[in-house]
Amino acid sequence: MSTIKVDTIKNTSNVEVFTCKAWVNFDGTQAAASMIRASGNVSSITDNGIGDYTVNFTTALTDANYSTTASAGRNATGTGGYLAAISDQVAQTASATACATFNLAGTNLDAVFISCTSFSN
Repeated sequence: MSTIKVDTIKNTSNVEVFTCKAWVNFDGTQAAASMIRASGNVSSITDNGIGDYTVNFTTALTDANYSTTASAGRNATGTGGYLAAISDQVAQTASATACATFNLAGTNLDAVFISCTSFSN
């Protein structure tokens, strides 16, 4: 296997390409120590309460002004729709971001399938 190291990636039009700096797929119904199914640059998840999570980065991002997206889903026996959003309960920092999961009525819940991705320069 080879390793390529560069400071900046640009496309053929000389436009910088920004890459995902951290991602995680986790199960919010599990204990914090065993929530993470797979991840990149995520060291742990902090369970702040029902449907409220902090995603902790292994290596901090350049600053707190990055973009995070989140999604949530239920298992085959669940009912109704599940939503995920960036949480305002925990401040976004260079070292961590927060996400919340809830049902269509706005009630927080622990979802089985949660994914968060963070993009930065």
